Amino acid sequence: MNHSGMTRRGFAATAGGAMAAMLTGAAPARAETIELKVSHYLPPNHTIQKELVRWAEELGRKSGGRLRLTVYPAGQMGPLPRQFDLARTGVADISFFLHGALPGRFPLTEVAQLPYVFDRETDQGRRALSVSEASGVMTSLAGRLAEEHAGTRILYVLASPTVGVFLHKPAVRAPEALAGLRLRHNGPITSAMVSAWGASPVAMPPSEVADALDKGTLDGMMFNFEAAQAFQLARSLRSVTVLNATAATFGLVMNEKKYASLPSDLAELIDESTGVAAARRVGKAYDDAEASGRAHVATGGVAIVDPTAAEADAFRKPTAGVAEKVLAGAGGRAGELRAFRDELVARVAAGVP
Repeated sequence: MNHSGMTRRGFAATAGGAMAAMLTGAAPARAETIELKVSHYLPPNHTIQKELVRWAEELGRKSGGRLRLTVYPAGQMGPLPRQFDLARTGVADISFFLHGALPGRFPLTEVAQLPYVFDRETDQGRRALSVSEASGVMTSLAGRLAEEHAGTRILYVLASPTVGVFLHKPAVRAPEALAGLRLRHNGPITSAMVSAWGASPVAMPPSEVADALDKGTLDGMMFNFEAAQAFQLARSLRSVTVLNATAATFGLVMNEKKYASLPSDLAELIDESTGVAAARRVGKAYDDAEASGRAHVATGGVAIVDPTAAEADAFRKPTAGVAEKVLAGAGGRAGELRAFRDELVARVAAGVP
């Protein structure tokens, strides 16, 4: 075979094509730019907004400008309860959402919100996992959660086991002191915990909490420090009891059809920048924000209570029946939820991943 002949012919054809393009004024083909709309409900100063903007810049750089992500914060594309469905239906391409805003839609994922499920025994006693650790564990189980996130591809799941009691009242060190108070909850499981402590659970978007606290229509909420800072709640608080009693869970998901439509190299960039490693990294940013939020709240003169081991157990005991009540109420799925709970607890205990 005459390779040199083929090379000369190939060169001639290429040169001819280029000359034709010059003569006709046709421009050389350029790679298509794919624009992705990214939606979330949190304020522009929040950790996740900073992360999504950073991620957009990373993907833009690594794709040579072929992937362009535009981030829409603060519910610009839709309110908190619609965030998941924005991505599922393709109104948004990617969304970050709170599972607790859609009670009953994600029963397996909600298992992660059971009381103290992210606690691990250590030489220093029981301690809750960090957000980084808990998010890595949850994202490692994403395959098990895929069915209830149908229509989307899970990019990562965050779990923040730092939820405590934030009050517009003096500090409390025992659950009895919560009796009769109106507390905002994060979903049905935290609602059950609030009831177990003798308080009255209230459903309310986080953006409305500060006003309700100031008006006295709300006494407090199940919250964490990074969110308290992001939603500028310090001025409306008088005390915080640090319990790490339950986890709020969040998902970053992408419309399944949109993902499937991406060229393989761009889909690979999405894959490489999400998953367990990304969950741990973003979780670490949440941990840093939690520490910063605590300092911010303390600077505002809010009393922060770190309960003793005995005081923490006093809050734990009334919630002992919550998990069983939730699992028993799952009907035909109770066995599946129990199995998932057992696997989650095992991974927490073993430090997996």
